[in-house]
Amino acid sequence: MSYKVLIADDHPLFRDALRSILRMAIKDCKIEEANDYKETAKMLEKEHFNIVFLDLNMPDSNSLSDLALLKKMYPQIPMVVVSAHNEESIIRSCITHNASGYIIKSSSPNDIKKAIQQIMAGNTYVPKGYMLDLNDDEPSFTKKLEQLTPSQLKVFIEMGKGKLNKQIAYDLNISEATVKAHITAIFKKFGINNRTQAVLLAQENSTNIPDFD
Repeated sequence: MSYKVLIADDHPLFRDALRSILRMAIKDCKIEEANDYKETAKMLEKEHFNIVFLDLNMPDSNSLSDLALLKKMYPQIPMVVVSAHNEESIIRSCITHNASGYIIKSSSPNDIKKAIQQIMAGNTYVPKGYMLDLNDDEPSFTKKLEQLTPSQLKVFIEMGKGKLNKQIAYDLNISEATVKAHITAIFKKFGINNRTQAVLLAQENSTNIPDFD
């Protein structure tokens, strides 16, 4: 079986290294690359991939909100977060947002190869030495985020950027009335009653993983 893989990362050296490891881990695979979130989203719209390796700190990324949105839109595709961060809280956040694995970029090629093979076998991978209790109740915010439809989540992300309804409507190619309807639904699902609360929630979720560039 031939596997189609997408590497979404803005660091060329890491993409090269991961590509080499993938060719060792998966016998027959075709590898595509994206260097920002916008390009990643476009490629996922046009092509089917068996697995995606996703850096949540690309320049135009909204961090965990992007992971949540991609999993909403493509629930059947394993999304593997690749990051320089090794904090347990960050790893846990990614796994609770339905990532199929978390690979630390400084891991040895052999460890990354084993991680890829474990994920391809249908398992969730966390780095060696991390004992995450993945059976704990998910944080309340994560549960509420999962209630949003893909369209509502897109509006929620744009709100976090401080955009007004008119700008959101233009950027998402929808009407202002539709934006307002989505915002009303977002308020209801999060149990909030004003835009400021929604913006703060969106911004907090988009900055759960700090920049490392």
